[in-house]
Parts: sequence; structure tokens; C-alpha cells
Amino acid sequence: MGVEFDAYQKIIKEFWWLVAFYSSELGGSVGIIFRFIAAVFALYSAIFFFKNGEAAFPRMKRKVAAAILFEGLYYLTYIPSVILGFAYPIAAAQKLWYFEPSPPWVITFMIAGVSCLAMVVVIVPSLFKLRAKIVHGSASDIAKWASITGLSYLFVMFWLNYSIAWACTLVYWPERAQLGIEILYRPHNMISFPLTIIGLLIISLACIKTLMPAIKGNTSEVNLKHLGLVILALGLYFLITLVLYYAAGGYHAEPTTWMELSSPFHNPDFWCFSLIFPGAYLATAKL
Repeated sequence: MGVEFDAYQKIIKEFWWLVAFYSSELGGSVGIIFRFIAAVFALYSAIFFFKNGEAAFPRMKRKVAAAILFEGLYYLTYIPSVILGFAYPIAAAQKLWYFEPSPPWVITFMIAGVSCLAMVVVIVPSLFKLRAKIVHGSASDIAKWASITGLSYLFVMFWLNYSIAWACTLVYWPERAQLGIEILYRPHNMISFPLTIIGLLIISLACIKTLMPAIKGNTSEVNLKHLGLVILALGLYFLITLVLYYAAGGYHAEPTTWMELSSPFHNPDFWCFSLIFPGAYLATAKL
């Protein structure tokens, strides 16, 4: 988009829409750098913990806090996407250019507007609260806000966001191979649709039940085997989604809204399939 700025400027003659168009890409450019930095701090902390055990907590908490800070900054870069999502119905009514082919207004409104707004409003405050507790709070406070933050990811980032994307895939958009509800007749979509809409909701609800003791301050009552099963199920969801993506032939074989989101080249959350390993460990370990 930087290289083609002159071309986009000629296509998008309205200055306000040009600003909205470019700023909405902050999440995939500046934001992804913030997330990479967060990942470096998180990986360093994990390695340090594996080497030193619980004794490492006092020395690693600043690194963990830095990881959470940059993760929060990553989600803040989606604020321009929220603005574009809510402004897009106006732009669509004025027939302003927005990629090719331009999506029906409801798709951009729901994905860029509603989904991103939910992430900014719910996930960011929980992350920053968790960071504050890691730096200055007690162990029970950290467990409480870690649980709340994890649930915010499950319900908002995964279930709500992905369910909205799947619902938008049912919107008629023939230029992108979206022919309506009949898209569910395809075998891979018969699995993917209920797995996302119902499966992620079940995982989220199971996680609430499992983590409720920690949220109430009773961390010793958290069933780690059940927590492991929840983590394992989430990891398997991403693994199955990855298999279905390639089994369907990828985005080029079916260029729909869902296939774009579920592409491992487009979705920054596919690291979650690695949750299979800690999930399996917790579910089977004698704790």
C-alpha cells in the first residue's frame, strides 16, 4: 500500500476516506510489529521459567508485563479499523472505492466495525489490568485477571469474531464465491461452521466453569485437568481449521470471507494450535 500510494490516491479522491483506508491497515502493519515484540518477551519469559522454575517469577515479571503491554498496543491499533467499519456504510452509499471487489457494507461493518470494537473494548482493558497486577498485585489477583483475560480472548477474539466472520460468509457476494447459505452444503463447511459457532462457544463456557474459582480468589480449587482439556480443545480447533483450509484447496479455491480469515497466511492467531501440547500435558499429568 505504501508503494502504490499514488495509485490509491487517484482512485480514492475523498481525503477523509483515504485517511480511513490507510489507517485501518495499522493492525496488520504497525500492530503486527507490536505483537512480534510481545512474542519475543513471552518466549524469553517461557524459556527463563523452564530453566529456573517458580523461583524465576520475581525476575521475569517485568518481561511478562512488557509482553502484555505490547499485546495491548497491538489491539489498540485496531481503533482505526473500528472507525472505518462504522464509516463504511456511508462510503458504500456514496460508492467510494474500497478494494476490488468492494464487499457488501454489512460485511465490513460487522468485521471491521463490530468485531474490532469488541476486541478493543473488552480485551485491551483486561490486558492492561492484568499487567498492573503482575507488576504490583498478589498471586491471587494475577490468577484472577489472567483468567478474566483468557476468557475475554475466548469469547471475543475467538468465538464472537470468528462467528461473525462465518455469518458474513453467508452474505450473498458472488464476486467472492459467496452464494448464500448453500455454501454450507460443502463438506468442509459442514464441519467448520458448527465447529466455530457451537464448538468455540462450548469451549468458552467450559472455561468459565473451570476458571470461576480463580476469579473468585480460590485458585487452589481450579481443576487443572479440566483446564488442560479446555486448552487442548482450543488447540485442536485451530489444527482442524488448518486441515480443513488445505483440504478445501485454500483461499484461491474458495475466496470467501471465512477462508480469508482462516488462512494461516492472514490470521495472526494460528500460533494457538501449539496449545495442544500444554493442554495435553495438563490433561494427563498427575498433579
